[in-house]
Amino acid sequence: MLQTFEVPTLIQLLGDAKGYFDWAIRISDGDWYGSETFYQAPLYPYFLAVLIAVFGPSITLIRVVQMLLGVAGVALIGLSGRKLFSKKVGLVSALMLAVYPPAIYYDGIIQKASLATFLLCVLVTACVYLQSEMRRRYAILAGVSLGLLVLTRENSLLWTPLIPLWILFGIGETKWRGWILVACFACGLASIVVPVAARNASLGGEWSPTTFQAGPNFYIGNNLQASGIYVPLVAGHETPMHERADAQRLAEQAVGRELSSREVSQFWMSRAWEETQQAPGRWLQLMVAKTFMVFNRYEVPDVESMYVFREYSFPLQLSRIWHFGILCPLGIWGLIVSRGDWRRLWLHYLLLLSMIAAVVLFFILGRYRNPVAILFVPFAAAGAVDLYQRLHEQQWRSIGAAGVVLALSAAFCNITVYEERSLQASCYMNMGIAASKAGDLPTGIRLLKKAIAEFPEMAEGYVNLGRAYMMSQQPGRAAQCFQNALILDPRLIGVHLQLGEAFELSGMRQQAIEQYQRALAFDPNDSRASEALNRLR
Repeated sequence: MLQTFEVPTLIQLLGDAKGYFDWAIRISDGDWYGSETFYQAPLYPYFLAVLIAVFGPSITLIRVVQMLLGVAGVALIGLSGRKLFSKKVGLVSALMLAVYPPAIYYDGIIQKASLATFLLCVLVTACVYLQSEMRRRYAILAGVSLGLLVLTRENSLLWTPLIPLWILFGIGETKWRGWILVACFACGLASIVVPVAARNASLGGEWSPTTFQAGPNFYIGNNLQASGIYVPLVAGHETPMHERADAQRLAEQAVGRELSSREVSQFWMSRAWEETQQAPGRWLQLMVAKTFMVFNRYEVPDVESMYVFREYSFPLQLSRIWHFGILCPLGIWGLIVSRGDWRRLWLHYLLLLSMIAAVVLFFILGRYRNPVAILFVPFAAAGAVDLYQRLHEQQWRSIGAAGVVLALSAAFCNITVYEERSLQASCYMNMGIAASKAGDLPTGIRLLKKAIAEFPEMAEGYVNLGRAYMMSQQPGRAAQCFQNALILDPRLIGVHLQLGEAFELSGMRQQAIEQYQRALAFDPNDSRASEALNRLR
């Protein structure tokens, strides 16, 4: 943590991190009930709000608490591996998660992935202990942990019918006892999600146990232009403050009337299905591509990237050799060697497969894929222990079969499926923006130059570098950056105004007038451009 203490995006929060933190501040200031239905998963900002109310708004304290949750998750996954397989597998499971770089990374940033990982480890452990001891308290714990997980990672709602079915048909208890355990699980789950559903109903007139974000997210992941990764409904509006407003505004414009939160979600869900029906072949290709993405070694970044953070952190350097592209093949081998015990393990198979399907059906981010990695860990540990035993016993024929499986799955998981340079460049750009906003202009300019060097075709990089030069009183360099941005993308809105301001500060009056005129041609209501023209004429 100390090595990443001065990472710009931890000093000046951006994107979802800023949205969660600002939301938590409002809650801790007294807005505990809120005034509208939840659009984003609410548990993480409330978790932050409790920490802020008790300890103050300290990013460092939040990171320390998340790391403690990470340590607890390591212990829990170790207990799960031990109960599912053996003491050796439990130890290897704990070790694998303890040094897994994505888990370390997500514990260290302001994102809900850390809390979601801990709750998933609690859920898995509760189910493992419920299976072996069949006690009511473990059924209640499974329900409570799943309810909390639903309020953190909405797609885990898919698991709510699986666990009761597993209790009734998978743990070998009498029918009456099974129904009692199901009731305990349901009570634990209901104690968490029913109050949230009632709260949403009181504010929006519609019951929902989680949020009303599924429709827009499904559309983002499945429209005719979808690429498999996140692209906002409106270009440049990637932040939480815009996501809900854009989804509602565009839906209401299309329908011609005001819509409730549920109607907005249904609108985008329907539009997504309409577009998939227009080109079903293209949609199937997209599903195949997203399946490759889910199993790929690469951690798709959001605003921040693990691969940028590892330049500051020694533990994250392990990501060069220990990543999902190694974990997954070991997990596949673990699934194969444990197949004879499927009657005892089928719940864990279903949890894993349903989470993979849930990620594929929407869009891919590394933190969305992280639950898949956590569910793979005990199986990867079982696979690694099995390989060690075969090597120790010199079972060369079976080792050859294992080698074929591992080689094929490793090839599948490690092929390049992303434009990694552009994603990496975007993260450098975001760090540069954060450093500039925090007042560290030399660092901001250095990072923005690095973003452009990584991916010179990124017009937004030149725009933001130009803004940083303007803030550092270098209008000549800023003008060159804005011109480069317009060469790459002439459709950029607002850049002509900024170029005009750069020309004006450089003493290039006529060029400034031309750019202000172009800015008004794009947007006749641009008051800054109008004022500038009146000033120069």
